[in-house]
Amino acid sequence: MAFSFSNLLKSKKEKIPSQVIPKIDFDGGTKYAEDITNNVYLDFEELGGFPFIKTFIIGDLSTKIKRTGCTLTFIFENDSLTLNSDNTDIESNKIKNTASYYTEIDFELNEEEAEKIKNEKITEIQYNFKGKAYTYKKV
Repeated sequence: MAFSFSNLLKSKKEKIPSQVIPKIDFDGGTKYAEDITNNVYLDFEELGGFPFIKTFIIGDLSTKIKRTGCTLTFIFENDSLTLNSDNTDIESNKIKNTASYYTEIDFELNEEEAEKIKNEKITEIQYNFKGKAYTYKKV
């Protein structure tokens, strides 16, 4: 049995998110926004007569939040609307054999907010995790 330090020191080449994201065929939502290294997928859904937004962030964003949740802000041309996450615990999951992650987050909203988001022109969206903002341009 042979042992080699060179095998231990070899770097494992993982593809960077900007190489992986275009190859991901994600059908769990509608592509809604993006930045250089992340894609945001967003869909309106309803559970028990109450509307909510289901979002997925796929890319290099990795986060783990306990007890505080996050916010999602829709930035319109002359206004903005901020929603709170449905769950206070949020965790990114690594996509196998890549350097990318996916993060699933649901947001509560009412009928009035849903209509505003659907009908007004949105320029960008912004997630706020633990006081740090991540901005994505609408596609």
